[in-house]
Amino acid sequence: MSPAMDRVSVNGAELEVAVEGSGETIVFIHGGGMADSFLPVALDPVVRGHYRTVRYRRRGYGASSPVQGPVAVAEHASDCRALLGELGVQRAHVVGQSYGGAVALQLAVDAPEVVTTLALFEPALLAVPSGPIFFEQVAPVFQMYERGDRVGAVDAFMTAVSDSSWRRNVERTVPGGVEQAEKDAATLFESDLASLGTWELTAEQTATVRQPVLYVIGSRSLPVIREGRDLLRSWLFRMEDVVLDGATHFLQMEQPSAAAAALADFLKRHPTRA
Repeated sequence: MSPAMDRVSVNGAELEVAVEGSGETIVFIHGGGMADSFLPVALDPVVRGHYRTVRYRRRGYGASSPVQGPVAVAEHASDCRALLGELGVQRAHVVGQSYGGAVALQLAVDAPEVVTTLALFEPALLAVPSGPIFFEQVAPVFQMYERGDRVGAVDAFMTAVSDSSWRRNVERTVPGGVEQAEKDAATLFESDLASLGTWELTAEQTATVRQPVLYVIGSRSLPVIREGRDLLRSWLFRMEDVVLDGATHFLQMEQPSAAAAALADFLKRHPTRA
């Protein structure tokens, strides 16, 4: 069962937060559309039994403060930094998926002193050759949303980045996750995807990221993701990757045990105290 969520005030907003366990702190930053996507990894015994886990819902998701229009990636990174401060956490292992991976990277650039390690689950890095192609492919999904078909647009987008079995995989590991994604559709389409299109990350910025980095990717993920991984590998000082065979963009919900094992192995080799 998911731990109960508290509310913490940061940067003029209130965020829903669940803190569980003891030990070195891991903060999970979810991607667009699926606020509880890291729940099965955070609750896996190899993670929960050895670490203090912090899961929170970004602005616009669940009962966290609503948003009006795009919220910049840098603002979300500032929220995460402030949240850790409110929880008394000086340094943390930072884990992010998709849009949350972009936030994790921005946090490492803006506040490296609070980041012990980075674990990136297919971060949304669209400044690659396949980036414009991806936006062309999902353009009809935006049109569907603009016509008022919120549920249909969510289904079409999730199918595009994963596959047609995404609902089954989410409900199997994140009960209520599909319904929550449909409720939070406005944040996905009007805030996250809009701000992601204007987010920039450069080789010069990432040159300051000296922490160990884990990149977790699914073998069935989109070309834009594979190109993003290769770009980050050329930029980052210390990056290793793990491929989850048969997984798509929703790898942490499709293969939570394998994802948790990869994360736990990485963190064990790079403890905060070192």
